[in-house]
Amino acid sequence: MRYFNRDISWLSFNYRVLLEAENERLPIYERVKFLSIHASNLEEFYKIRVAEHRGVILKKKHKEEDFEDSEKILNEINIEVTRQQSEFDRIFQLSILPELERQGIILYKNDRVIDSHKNFISEYFNEEVFPYMEPVLILKDEIRFFVRDNRIYIVIRLIKKDTGGTYYSILKIPFTKTPRFVSLPSLGGKHYFMFVDDIITANLHKIYPGFTIDCSYSVKISRDADIFIDEEQKKEDNLVEIIIKKVKKRKIGDLSRFVYDRNMPEEFLDYLAESLDIRREDMIPDSRHLNMQDLIKLPNPVGETLLSKTMSTLPVPALDRVYRISEAVKEKDIFLFYPYHSFDYFLRLLSEAAREPKVDSIKITQYRVAEHSEVIESLIHAAKNGKKVTVFVELKARFDEENNLQMAER
Repeated sequence: MRYFNRDISWLSFNYRVLLEAENERLPIYERVKFLSIHASNLEEFYKIRVAEHRGVILKKKHKEEDFEDSEKILNEINIEVTRQQSEFDRIFQLSILPELERQGIILYKNDRVIDSHKNFISEYFNEEVFPYMEPVLILKDEIRFFVRDNRIYIVIRLIKKDTGGTYYSILKIPFTKTPRFVSLPSLGGKHYFMFVDDIITANLHKIYPGFTIDCSYSVKISRDADIFIDEEQKKEDNLVEIIIKKVKKRKIGDLSRFVYDRNMPEEFLDYLAESLDIRREDMIPDSRHLNMQDLIKLPNPVGETLLSKTMSTLPVPALDRVYRISEAVKEKDIFLFYPYHSFDYFLRLLSEAAREPKVDSIKITQYRVAEHSEVIESLIHAAKNGKKVTVFVELKARFDEENNLQMAER
């Protein structure tokens, strides 16, 4: 019996997620959310599944697939992803942006900024963005520049005004210092937003005095975040330390894909490939705006009418009528179903256990970890109160490595 390759099958699933963004029965911000989910899923996919195949090809990882199988699968993956990225761009440009505009929300594109906003954009760049700009020249065989994982960069081709010489530069978007979507002054009852990428692009001449800006494009790199542990390492007594070291190196792992604006000329792409030592087969074309998982952060100035109605959680009377959750649990087992029941019941139980003098230890399996997790805070509080806290953390499957690592170390 023949089966679909699991990676190609997964891409079909993610394509189904993408199609939900075109579902006009959904409120517009729910459709935007599906675009974000599709992009986020794809980023994880390249960091783990594609990285694994590349490891086989580069003979750094030994899996069941042989070299030819992995190379064939990678080629199929890149073809399908390129197709989906084009479809993503079509849905975003022709379906999402027009619907946002009908709702009074304008997400700017550079070529249509009205004069009333140009001064604001210039001043915003000068005050909020320019201080964090760190341009670096790209010089083949001279300057080696490390491109960080999952960060957006702008690559620029420059012409020296006095000599006419051609230069290339790279510029990282300061995403920790500025929001991805900048709110502009409202006009005529409409709300205006702009990608910070476009604000930077519109002001490149201020960063490079003495040069003419010939062209500029967005690029990014996804790096290998897979944790590969061979059979010999599994036998080591210090397996936890080995895992911690590997997790810390995820941000500097090998390249799994280089994503670029599909409008970039071939000679520009060739220069980057040679300068950054990237194989052309690892270069994936995309739209002008990358890291579109950030769409989840697009402000909603209108409110709940553009979102799906959130259903209320079901109450658990046996837990609502007691002061302490542990009292109800002593009487009988209670099964909570998420997301139908409130998670607050579990948080109450953990908080009680962290403070209760009779509790000696807490054991828990932790999978996903929120950026600001009340569960983790309760566990840390319990440990500080002298409880023995044991947490089984899954590090390999997903991307909560920074928070999970903190848990493992504690």
